[in-house]
Amino acid sequence: MSVSLHNENNYSGQKGPALRSRFEVCRRLSDGEPDLALTRVDPLFEEQASPFAPIGPNGFRSPGEWLCVALRKLITATNSTHSLTRPIHVPMPIATLMDESAARDAKNTVQEEGYCPQEFMLEFQDASLACGDASAMKQFEAFRRSGFRIAMDARKSFATPFCSRLRPAIERIRVNADELMYNDTLQMRADIVACLGGEVIVDRANWRDSVTLEKLGATHALKMMADA
Repeated sequence: MSVSLHNENNYSGQKGPALRSRFEVCRRLSDGEPDLALTRVDPLFEEQASPFAPIGPNGFRSPGEWLCVALRKLITATNSTHSLTRPIHVPMPIATLMDESAARDAKNTVQEEGYCPQEFMLEFQDASLACGDASAMKQFEAFRRSGFRIAMDARKSFATPFCSRLRPAIERIRVNADELMYNDTLQMRADIVACLGGEVIVDRANWRDSVTLEKLGATHALKMMADA
C-alpha cells in the first residue's frame, strides 16, 4: 500500500524545485498488520538530471538545500493527512554527509515548522559511511547531536563497520530478505539492531519465509510477496 503526495507548492517558507514523494506502508511480520510508514522522495540530490550543470529551476545548490525542501514537503504531507505516525522516515542522499551545514539547516527547518528533530528518522545509505571517512562520520554525528533519529539502508551494501560509535545510533535497518537469510554478516547486524530494541525491515520477502526471517531478527516487511 502506498499513498502518493503531490503537494509540492503548499508548504510555507522557502520554496525549492519540485520533489515527488509517497508513503509506503510496512507490515509487522508477527501478525501482518500495517505499522510503519516509509517514504520515497524523487529525485534524490545525486539523481538530478545533471548535478554539474548550472543551477536551474529543477536543480538544488547543495544536499542540505535538497534535505530542507524534502523535510518541508513531508511535514506538509503529514499535516494534510493528519498522520500521528512517528518517526517520519526521510531517505538521505549519499552527498548529505559532505555538506557541513546540512544538520544545522535541517534542525532549523523542522523547528520552524513546529516539529522536533526527534520526530524524524533519517535513513542513511550504507555506502555513505562504508569508507570510514572521518569527515563523513563527523557530519553523521552532527545529525545525531541535533536530535534526529538514525536508520541505515543496507539493501545495496552492508560494508560499514558496526563500531562502538555507530552501533547504538542505528534504530532501524533495511535489508533484502534473501541476503538476510543467507549472509552471516547481515544476520549479525540485524540481530544487534533487534536486540537493542530497533526495527529490522526486509524488502520483498515471501510470506512463507516470515517465521524464518523473524528468527533472524526481522520485525517488519515492505512489499511482501504472495507464495506461489
